[in-house]
Amino acid sequence: MSNKRPTLRARQAQLTRDEILGAARRLFAEQGYSRTSVRDIAEAAGVSAQTVYDSIGSKQAIVARLNDLIDVEADIAAIVGASIGSTDPAQILAVQAQVVRSILEHCGDILRALVTGAAAEPDLALVLAEGHRRHVEGTRRIVGVLTDLDALDPSVTVDAAVATLSATSDVSFGVMLADLYGWTLDEIEAWITATNRRLLLRSP
Repeated sequence: MSNKRPTLRARQAQLTRDEILGAARRLFAEQGYSRTSVRDIAEAAGVSAQTVYDSIGSKQAIVARLNDLIDVEADIAAIVGASIGSTDPAQILAVQAQVVRSILEHCGDILRALVTGAAAEPDLALVLAEGHRRHVEGTRRIVGVLTDLDALDPSVTVDAAVATLSATSDVSFGVMLADLYGWTLDEIEAWITATNRRLLLRSP
């Protein structure tokens, strides 16, 4: 196993990518995806437009990187990891609510830029669809664990459980609760958790 440290050039390249992503994130949130050009991003990052293309690629590639950044900044791996090995159905089911809360708390700006722009921008719609695919995939794994524990309400099929949990813990739904109804993060997390326990878990 190699313990070689990144070269100075590699560190500088990563710093440039980070600056570009940070600039894109700010501009997408402030003025929207369609009104932000690669040249705008380059200027805000202090680099040339060609550097943006060479370092990351097109606007769609930049947004795809931001989609990956959501997983990192929301620390989704740690949230999910904390429940691995648990045999408590309520704790396992609560993971999705915790993920929604963390994404809204740490990456709400990215998420809102994606959601608001996706209807008119095919590039954004593709990125949002990939995020949704990951979400449903994670939900199916959680339902699988609950099934193995014989914790699902017997009146609920596996497919129905996946659909219910996916819908109630969709981050777009969380944005709606926060922005249109003024719910706090505490309220959103508590509602998702309580609703899914009531709808999906076997009665004690």
